[in-house]
Amino acid sequence: MKIYFTRHGLTEYNKERRIQGLLDSPLTLEGKEKAKELGARLKDEGIEIIYSSDQKRAMDSAKIINEALKLDIIPDRRLREVSMLSHEGMTWAESVATDPDREDLIMQRPDLFNEGGIYPYRDALEDAIAFIFELIKTNYEKVLVMTHGSKLRVITTVLEGLDLKDTNKVELIKGLSLKIYDYNEGKFKLLHDDEDYDNFV
Repeated sequence: MKIYFTRHGLTEYNKERRIQGLLDSPLTLEGKEKAKELGARLKDEGIEIIYSSDQKRAMDSAKIINEALKLDIIPDRRLREVSMLSHEGMTWAESVATDPDREDLIMQRPDLFNEGGIYPYRDALEDAIAFIFELIKTNYEKVLVMTHGSKLRVITTVLEGLDLKDTNKVELIKGLSLKIYDYNEGKFKLLHDDEDYDNFV
């Protein structure tokens, strides 16, 4: 099985350096145009189905890509972004000013980040594992997975056999870049990475 992972297109919150998490904001014109470009790029890849986070920015990106592919899109809540809890909607600067230690904890030990006993990265890991192990039981040979920046980092830890604490050492890809993995005989192998990385949300 070949799995094409991508991140939703650029949103207004991305442009404003705001923390989105489970919030949503509209795709920008650039985000929409890049989704069309990715659709054209993938048109002849033989992809059979699209799985997408059910958040609006991801579904909107998937639908634009699908104008070229004309496939079924399966929304899946397990592909949602990692929740940033009470700081969603803040800019990164506001978040750091509100709680200077929070950013360090998220970047250094995301597995320990929590509010009121809710551990978003641990929950995201459970969802990622459940999704991946369900996916590899299907009979598809080529699948497109539309998700989010931090969630794709978590998924990558699963595929690469890394610890959750190392999640944020994984490069954050820009919207609509591709990471392609092959799954064969119980092992995942990275086949391609656009290496188009982002340094924020």
